[in-house]
Formats: sequence, C-alpha cells, structure tokens
Amino acid sequence: MQQTTRVDDYISLEDREHLLSELHRFLVWVGEKIPEEVEVSGETIKLNELIWRCIHNEEFSDQEKKRFMELVNILEAKEKYNEEMLLKSHLTREEAKQLYHESAALIRTILDLRECEAGKVKLKQSDSEVRQKIDDAKRWLGFLKNIGKKS
Repeated sequence: MQQTTRVDDYISLEDREHLLSELHRFLVWVGEKIPEEVEVSGETIKLNELIWRCIHNEEFSDQEKKRFMELVNILEAKEKYNEEMLLKSHLTREEAKQLYHESAALIRTILDLRECEAGKVKLKQSDSEVRQKIDDAKRWLGFLKNIGKKS
C-alpha cells in the first residue's frame, strides 16, 4: 500500500527559515556524526578514517594539507547546495530534517579537516601532561575540602 504525502507533511516558509538559521548557529555541529564517506569526482573518500588518521598523525606534508583544503572546498560546496535545497525545494519535514542533519555533519567534518590542516588536532597527550592534570585536580579537591571544613 502506497502512502500518500499530505500538504501538511511539507515544510512551511517559517520552518525553512528556522532550519537555515539553526545551521548558522555557533555550535550546530555538536552531537552530529561525521559522515562515513563522501563521493568526490567518482572517488569514495572515507571521512571517518581520514579524520582518525588526522588525529593520530603528528605532522602532514604540504601535499596532504593541500588535499585537506581541496576536500574542505568540496564539502563546503556540498553544504551550500544542501542549504539551497532547504531554501528552495519542495521538501517534506522528514526530507528537510535529513538535509539539516547532513549539513550539520558536513560542517563538523569541515571544521575537523581545517584543524587537521592547521595541525591543531591532537588526541593523545603525553603521560606527563596527563599526570600533571591529575595532580592539579587532586590539589583542587584538597583545596575545596579545606575550604569546606573552615566554613
């Protein structure tokens, strides 16, 4: 049995504007998953693997950094296309929601790739840095306990 789409199932102009303004909020990408892969010029790029590699590598060659930025440009164009679709296409609420989340995930990926290119992404901290943070936390807890006793 084929399900028919009712007029009420399509997004309104207000819904469109709301989704688009939400996409331009500062932390729209928080909680969104990086897409598994993206198709670029007939080539499948596994984004999750690429970001993982980025996090675990110390340095990248100039060629790799250039490729990151090329991919960023491609993903930005795809995200802008999605925004255009949200703005102009006749979409159901479900289609609009899917496009919104896809765009937010692309924004997250773009930010991560830019940080890779800039060399800012680091997952692992040295053992001494971790120990220092633990010691700092213990000192703070001791300080707070002492203040609590004096009150």
